[in-house]
This record gives sequence, C-alpha cells and structure tokens, in this order.
Amino acid sequence: MDNPQRIANRQRPPPAWRLISGLALCLLLVSTQIHSGHDARQSHPFIVSGVVLSSDAALHIEDFAKLLGKAAGYPLRVRFVDSYNALSTALREDPSAIGWTCGAAFVEDRIRDGQQLVSIPLFRGQPTYHSLIITRRGRTEASLLDFKGQILAYSDGRSNSGYVVPAYQLKQAGFAIRNYFRLLLHTGNHERSIEAVANGLADVAAVDEYVWVEYLKMHPGIANELHEIERFGPFPFTLVVAGKAVDRHTLERLQQTLSGLAQSPGGKKLLDSFGIDGFVKKENDFYRPIEDMMRTLGWPQEDPQ
Repeated sequence: MDNPQRIANRQRPPPAWRLISGLALCLLLVSTQIHSGHDARQSHPFIVSGVVLSSDAALHIEDFAKLLGKAAGYPLRVRFVDSYNALSTALREDPSAIGWTCGAAFVEDRIRDGQQLVSIPLFRGQPTYHSLIITRRGRTEASLLDFKGQILAYSDGRSNSGYVVPAYQLKQAGFAIRNYFRLLLHTGNHERSIEAVANGLADVAAVDEYVWVEYLKMHPGIANELHEIERFGPFPFTLVVAGKAVDRHTLERLQQTLSGLAQSPGGKKLLDSFGIDGFVKKENDFYRPIEDMMRTLGWPQEDPQ
C-alpha cells in the first residue's frame, strides 16, 4: 500500500476552480471594497488553505491579488498554507488577516481566538451543503458503515464534511472512526480524496458536496467511475472569516459588498462562473449544528492530526 504522504507527489495540482471558487473569489471581493481610507503601505494577509504552492492557479491568485490590491489602494499579501491548523495559526498570529475556512475550524477558532464570521456563500440558493460518501461504481457497499476494515480518504482532520461528519455518524452507531477503518488516508483536500478513490488508493471518501459538483463539471467522465452512495446534512457552508482585530466598520463593509454581488451584472457573472449564487450574513449560532457534533465527539480529541 502506498504511503499516504506520497499522494501529493502522485496527483496533479488542484485545478483553478477549487481555489478561485472560494478563496480567490473572497480575495477579489474583499479587496474591491477597501480603499483609500487605509494606509496604502499596509498589507493584510488573505490566508488560503490547500496544497497549491506549485500550481499555476497559485500564480494566478498572486497576480490577481496584486492587480486588485493596487486598484483598491489596499495591498493584499496572499499566504498559502497546507491545512486548517496552519490557517488558524496564521489568523491567530495576525488578527488583522482575512481567510476562508471550514465550519468545524471556525467553531473552535471563534471560541479560542475570537475569530469573526464575515459572510457565507450560497450554494444552490442556500448557505448549506452536504457531506457525501463516494466510492467506485460496481462495489456492493451502500453506506459508510459498510466499509469497516477498509480505507477511508479524508481531506483534513478539521474538515466538517471530510472528517467530523463521518466520525459523528460512526459515533452515533457506536464506533470510533480511528478503529473502524484499516487506514485513514489524509489527502490534504477533497479533490485528492476523490482521486484517491478513483486511483484505488482508498475504498471510500467523505467529501464536500460543492467540491464534488464542481469536480464533475471539470471531469464529467469521473461519474462513470465513482458515485455517491450516501449523504449527510445539510450543514452550514464554509465561510469567510476575519481575525479578532478587524474592526466592526470593516466587517460591515465586507458583508455589504459580498451580499450585493448578485445584484451587479459583473458580480453575478463572477458568481455564476464559480457555481455559487451569492453571499449572506449569518450569526455565530448558525454553526451550532457543527458545534454539537464536535462536542459529541469530545473535540478536539477525535482530531487525527
């Protein structure tokens, strides 16, 4: 069996849609609304999670940020990290930063670090999504529980859809995720979880519904190889966040900008290209369902990383 850590060297770099659809989009929206009221010499990090440093998409994001930062008079310094843990650490160390994170990571970071909710994308008209269980076509398993003793691919130990949800479902059935599978294959992102199953490195994966939908658009042939056998949710979607030092006025400007995108032709076109319908403001309690699952799991002890 291949060493899980070698997956990054065997899979192609993440496609542009996975990065731009969430993270670079947020970068665009944030930078276009913050202007000359700030010192142009300052730069605030926009934290991007994912194994993207060697990809062409990373270079596009850098160029995009420079262009928009100059036009907005608010220089942005893109920083790529390889996990939600690293993203959380970056926002903790620089509380003026902005980022794109997962609901499970936000639940913990809000309590521990004072991280602030900015806005949530609308996916298929709702600020929610599902965790999908996928496997290869032709297999007889019909649910997550049917894969006992096999290999589960997951994106990140702090991913709601990739880890928290399957761990919670197994807990409800009386099992611990660490003992249920022969191997937990940490892939680093949902795309690589999909490809781990397609390439035979894993038997099953828990993935983000949005990523699955967008991946199928880019690679329609994968539907002949893999299919969804179970879904859980809906759950609060991934979100744009700000460190605790970002002031209320700035937060409100960001929220207004994001929520108004769908009303402008340019903004609507951009949203359509990313497969999302807009952004909406919600309160912290919107993420209570994820917090409840994490508490049931005795978080953070169930985190495999």
